[in-house]
Parts: sequence; C-alpha cells; structure tokens
Amino acid sequence: MWSYFKFEFKQFFTNKKNLAIYFLLAFTTFFYVFKIAPTYNPIESVDYDEIEARYLTRQEFLNHMEGQDLNALHLSVIYAIEIFKQVNPLDKKRLDALDEGNLKKYADLTRDWYYFTNSFTYRNEAISYNSKYFIKNNKYAEDDAFYAYLEQAVRYDTYSKAEYELSLEIFEQRTALQTFERLLKGVLPIILIVCVLLLSIDIVKKDQRHPSILKGFPISDWKKLLVKMFVALLGSVVLFVPLLVGIFIIGLQSGFGNFNLPSPMYAAYLDWRVDGKFEMMTLGTFLGQSLILLFTWFIVIICVVLFCSIIFRSEMVNFAVCLFLIFGENFYSSRYVGYFWDVQNYPTSYIQVGQIISKRRNFYYFNDQLDFTLGLQLLLGLAGVVTFLMILIALNRRFKLIK
Repeated sequence: MWSYFKFEFKQFFTNKKNLAIYFLLAFTTFFYVFKIAPTYNPIESVDYDEIEARYLTRQEFLNHMEGQDLNALHLSVIYAIEIFKQVNPLDKKRLDALDEGNLKKYADLTRDWYYFTNSFTYRNEAISYNSKYFIKNNKYAEDDAFYAYLEQAVRYDTYSKAEYELSLEIFEQRTALQTFERLLKGVLPIILIVCVLLLSIDIVKKDQRHPSILKGFPISDWKKLLVKMFVALLGSVVLFVPLLVGIFIIGLQSGFGNFNLPSPMYAAYLDWRVDGKFEMMTLGTFLGQSLILLFTWFIVIICVVLFCSIIFRSEMVNFAVCLFLIFGENFYSSRYVGYFWDVQNYPTSYIQVGQIISKRRNFYYFNDQLDFTLGLQLLLGLAGVVTFLMILIALNRRFKLIK
C-alpha cells in the first residue's frame, strides 16, 4: 500500500492542472495582500475627522437653539435637542481619548456610544444609520446596521477590559488574524472548497492513462479509493500554504493581532436593549471552529467526487453534482426564510463557514437552530454514508476501478 500511496502522491502533486490551481490561489492571495487589503475601508472605522465633524455640527445646532422657547418648536426639533445633548458629550470624550492616546478609554466610551446610538436610531424614520449601509438598494440595510452596531458595541466592551496592547488596526480589524476572520465570513470558504473540487475531480478518471501500471499494485480497489481520499486531503491542506504566507505579510504590515481578540457570536435569545444580542468568543475559538468545519467540507467534497467517479465515470457529472452541493443553498437562500423552513437540517446551509460560527447566518435566516455542532454532525454523517456506499460498491466482485 505504501508504494501505491507514493505513486498517487507523486501523480497528484505533479498534475499540471493541480499545480495551476495552487499557482492561481497563490497569485490571488498576493494580489489581495498587496492591492485589496491595504485599501480595506470598514464602515465602522476610527475616523477622528468624522467624529469631530458630527460633534461640531450638533454643537453648533445646540448653541443656536439655546435659550429658545421650546413650546414654539416642532416636536422633531425638540427630539433632536434631547438626543444631541446626550450623544455629543460622548463624542467629545471620544475625541479627547484619541487626543490623549488612551485607547482603553476610547473603547469604553465607544461601547456606550454604539449602544446609545442604536437605541434611538433603529426603526426611527427621523434618524438614519451610516449611509454606507444603504448602498446597492439593500432593503435590509437597517437590520444590517442594527446588527453591526451591536457587534461593534460588544467588541469595544471587550477591548475596554483587554490585557493586551490595543491599536487602531485592532479596532478596525486590519490585523492579520482579524483579516483571516473577515475572509472566513466572506467568500474564502467557498473559494477553497471549489479548489478542493478541482484538485480531486480527476483523481479516479486519470487512472485510465496508466491501466497497466495500476493493475500491478496488489491491493484491492476499496483500499485504492481510501488512499486517493487521503492524498486528496493532503493536497487540500497545501491550499493553506499561500494563505499562511499572505497572513504573515499582512501581519508585518498591520500587526498580527492575537487569539484573545474578541469575535462576537450572535445570540438570538438575548434582549438587545439589556444584553446586547451578542455573546463573546475569542478569535482563537472562532478560527479553530471555522477550520474544523471547513476541513469537514473538504472531506465531504472528496468523498462525493470519489463516489460519483465510480458511479458515473464522468468528470462533468462529478463536477455538476459537487457544484450543486456547494451552491445548493442559493436555491432557498432568502432573508428570514428560516422562520418558515427548517434550513438547519440541510447540509448545504453550512457552506458559509465563518457566518455559521459567528451565527450571522442565524440572523440572516431568522433561525436560531443553525449551529456548529449540528453542521458538523450533518456533514460528517453525509461523508460517512457516502464513504460506506463507495466501499460497498468497491467490494462488489463485478466492480473494477480499472476496466
């Protein structure tokens, strides 16, 4: 079996198609590191000039209204005066904290600012969130802003109690580990899963090019399939090499961060007015669970590819079946659909790995049942069933891996 493993290993890592995939992923990584990451502009940034502009505008309004008869004013003006009198002192203290370089004090004040601002902005037709939330005609922009404000509040609450050194890069999630966190909540998991599909798509079909050599290995077909699975998993792990290099470069540019940084997890059962709607996990826990779920997806895709390869013996059919598995969520994905459908029972619902761990997907679907543990059980169960069927077919005397 060791000889067959070495043969498969060499075939996998000398395959021109596989080498091209590694090269393209490396190129994409370095393009992101040097071109996209430096231009990252979060909506919720630490912008001294913006805070100062808001503060001065409100203060000018308050100075102008001072001494006027409130009974002669419109109710909306009176409401604005009451709100500005409470929020402006907070902004002034935030500016002073930045001037002093006291980031813990800034974090403490900013936590209060987010909680208070959210309390009078959400579902208020007279006052709006940052206009950047409303781009691309997002009809759920207010809900997204509500989520973001509460998430920022709980982050800053943790920063205010931090025992590690704070920085503006940490506040804006620009450090290497926080960048990795943001990518895992975005398209990175799907990119990596598609790469695994492309790496393994021909792992059985290619044997037709060496039938005489392969027939010389004195091991059964089901063992050959397990060796192929293991080699494909090793090849999948190599995908992280360019990513780790990219993370290291970002760390040199903006700091590495640390595993104790906060990574908020949405908690649907909490009252946002009292408890803030979020529970806290560390960044290390988030990354660990995300990588476990992502690697489980790698196993599922490889198992499905191998199973389809021995059933259909067509790379195009393999590709179509796996694409359906990867993008199947798009057939039912819709805001708040989880209120009507039990989307937590579909393995395809767990493709957005980072959003599952942070439970942002729970907020999107309006379903509090989506969970890391349940997703892991469903995916491992699917992989187990597919592997069992694959071995069962391979044990059939009429089955031949090489015909």
